[in-house]
Amino acid sequence: MATRVYPWRRRTGPARRRTRPLLHLAALLALLAALGSFAGAGEAQAAPNCAVLASGAAPQADAAVRAACGLIGTPYSWGGGHSANPGPSYGLCDPANGAPNDCHVRGLDCSGMVRYAYFLAVGTDVINGNTRTQWASSRAVARFLHSQGTAPLLPGDLVFYGGAPSTIHHVAMYLGQGYIAEAPYSGGRVQVAALASHGDYYGSLRLYGPGGGQPPTPNPAPGKYWVDTFAAAPVYGSPTGTARTGTLNQGTNYVYCKAHGRTITNGTAHNSWWLRTDPDTGPAGQWVSAYYLSRWGNDEARDNNGTTIPDC
Repeated sequence: MATRVYPWRRRTGPARRRTRPLLHLAALLALLAALGSFAGAGEAQAAPNCAVLASGAAPQADAAVRAACGLIGTPYSWGGGHSANPGPSYGLCDPANGAPNDCHVRGLDCSGMVRYAYFLAVGTDVINGNTRTQWASSRAVARFLHSQGTAPLLPGDLVFYGGAPSTIHHVAMYLGQGYIAEAPYSGGRVQVAALASHGDYYGSLRLYGPGGGQPPTPNPAPGKYWVDTFAAAPVYGSPTGTARTGTLNQGTNYVYCKAHGRTITNGTAHNSWWLRTDPDTGPAGQWVSAYYLSRWGNDEARDNNGTTIPDC
């Protein structure tokens, strides 16, 4: 059998023998550089500075984004931000949830962060609770599911992650252009990230409609009127009842109608109007005193737009 002569083994003199390896090395380096450039082209771009990155959202939503951006760098704390008043707080030490030291960390978890951002933006506690409670909030003026994609989203929308409503585990605030502000995990800090950095985007909700005004405008369903309450308010089975049946949380709530009942007083403040509502705890169709309305005075019962709530 004839011996095969490979070109790179051909001996053609000392000078050729020395330069051929150098040429191969140069080609190899060029190839590696090209591969490196190709790989770099596919890498995710660095996250932008935290800001309102798109137009069209309500002024309250834009303000919430700016408030969230002001929280960049705040430590994450499991359970942080869920005190009676919104804001950073010490969390829970919970090794089972990856938070072995968070009772010693003053900060915010994901739902505590979006709660505090909206509180700073609008002055009322409009989105209290954990992620699953927030997703179910009756204060939403619009909802979008993952099947609709992210095109409908506006800055200030709250984006949720999880396979189903019962397994939602994370919430963040949308900034625009595919980015979010989030409190990510124990040991982390509030940061900007890509919405797609979590692979299980479930859906989003909007708290204020584009164009601003009091949420929602118009009312979400016939017979509902939106009001702000300045504190967690007890509810009762009737306007004259004294047996407490539940609680209407502080924030923006809806009521149906009004009726006269017993007078609630505190110093010079008083109100004898009672509003039928569905409380946060307790059965539906209960009654709360109009005394707790934050926008109106003695014996007034009007919604956030100044409309007199009709009699029941």
